[in-house]
Amino acid sequence: MSFPDSDPDNLLLIGAGGFLGAICRFLLCETLEGQAGVLSVNVLGSFMLGMLMYDKEYLGFVSPRRKLMFGTGFLGAFTTFSTFAVQSFGMPFFPALGNIGVNLFLTLTGVFLGRTVIKKVSCRGI
Repeated sequence: MSFPDSDPDNLLLIGAGGFLGAICRFLLCETLEGQAGVLSVNVLGSFMLGMLMYDKEYLGFVSPRRKLMFGTGFLGAFTTFSTFAVQSFGMPFFPALGNIGVNLFLTLTGVFLGRTVIKKVSCRGI
């Protein structure tokens, strides 16, 4: 079975980005333990992904290969839905609902703010 973009060079880019993203997530989560660390990486990652997603539409600075490395590799390993889910599942019901609500609201806000930054930069012709 062959997958699109499964060129060995692309896979190496994704792997290198994933390696760096996982290390950055580990370091940030060690600095901000527990829910604060997981929330921070997910919100920051969502913001960066929002910028990356809208780059092509508004600016076109980031090449497809860099999007593979940074978006799929780095941000895929940097953000962590699974840890957020496990943390939420291990909490009592109402704190879990709060954790889920805060995570959803802030990560979606991060994407929106990333998009807003790219739109503002594109209007200035930078």
